[in-house]
Amino acid sequence: MYNNIVGKHAEYKKLESNILQISQEAKALKKQYDDVIDATVGMLHHEDGKVFKFHSVENMLHHLSDPELYHYAPVRGTKAFSEGVFNWVFGPHADKMREEFHYSIIPTTGGSGAISNTFYNFNDFNQKVLLPNHYWTPYENFAYEANIQLQTFLMYDELLHFNREDFKEKALELSNNQKRLCLLLNDPCNNPTGLCMTREDWDFVIEVINGIAEKDIPVILIQDIAYIDYQMKPAEQSRDNFQSYYKLNPNILTVVVFSGSKTFSLYGFRIGAQIGLSKNQEIVDHFTRVGDYSVRGRFSSVSQPAMSIIGKIFTESDLKKDFIEELKVSQSVLKNRAILFLEEAEKQNLHILPYCGGFFISMITKNKNIFRDLVNEHVFVIPMGNLIRIAISSLKMQEIPRLVSILKKHL
Repeated sequence: MYNNIVGKHAEYKKLESNILQISQEAKALKKQYDDVIDATVGMLHHEDGKVFKFHSVENMLHHLSDPELYHYAPVRGTKAFSEGVFNWVFGPHADKMREEFHYSIIPTTGGSGAISNTFYNFNDFNQKVLLPNHYWTPYENFAYEANIQLQTFLMYDELLHFNREDFKEKALELSNNQKRLCLLLNDPCNNPTGLCMTREDWDFVIEVINGIAEKDIPVILIQDIAYIDYQMKPAEQSRDNFQSYYKLNPNILTVVVFSGSKTFSLYGFRIGAQIGLSKNQEIVDHFTRVGDYSVRGRFSSVSQPAMSIIGKIFTESDLKKDFIEELKVSQSVLKNRAILFLEEAEKQNLHILPYCGGFFISMITKNKNIFRDLVNEHVFVIPMGNLIRIAISSLKMQEIPRLVSILKKHL
């Protein structure tokens, strides 16, 4: 009787998150059995199973003033937050980035809000965003909510390197068909695979999109850097690939997506940012205009406590020093798990996809019943097409050898 109560554009909507559902199943079974391995949770945990929290962040939260805690956050954010995020994201290259680009920073509800806003404002309805075929599935929700679609290229070539040729072919084809290219790359540390593009990969991507922009086709490059602080490489090298940006065509808009969830473990506070970059001031002005409007129109503003904490940590040297020391600990926790997993996988001759960092390791499977086979062994992972995703971020070291043995048996 009420089948017409929903607008036609919303008739397809039904949230079906296998990640949330599987995670709940794992939690329920853990209450019954001690041997349950839950490799579903994309949050960093201590060895005791509790979420990893930064004492510097927690201490700051308890010492915020009333305005810093309870007032509405400004739509554009505070200078301490915005410039602090810029400096953190680009690290030793921040000053050079300011010389090369005009920029604007818009606080958002996590990295998710940043991607959602960008999808909505920089595509026409029914157009497609290009991204690799292995991606974080909520991108689909962001796309459909923006009345657009996703189109994929093959992430890997036959050597399991970034597939430059398929990217180029699909980028040229899509841009010619719709006279616009919106490209999303979750790098470094792709979720779900852990792949990191090389500097040469980035140079190639930028050469291709520059060629498209030269045809007067609008090009928007979105780089989701959620896991940038959890690469396997040394911290001082973690921002080097941004140097490829210097070659960008002046008319390309780049949107770098920052996540406060991963960097600060502020998962529930929903804080992130869109960093809009272009060598063309007019393009950045448009980015700011539509971004401000969408923030106000879609979620009003972001979390004031989270913005206050991040702003203070980024601008007060003692606080920043304390936070960085704790970040080194969190990075070490994850790195140790990754190293052990890779060592155990090698012992068991378990073939995994190339991993260079991030919360997840993935492997290809031909077993269509892999999920239930693993659940029968009290192991929970996230199936994603022909992949299974392992959240090493929430594993305990002692669980890893047994987990790898079980995976080997069922892949």
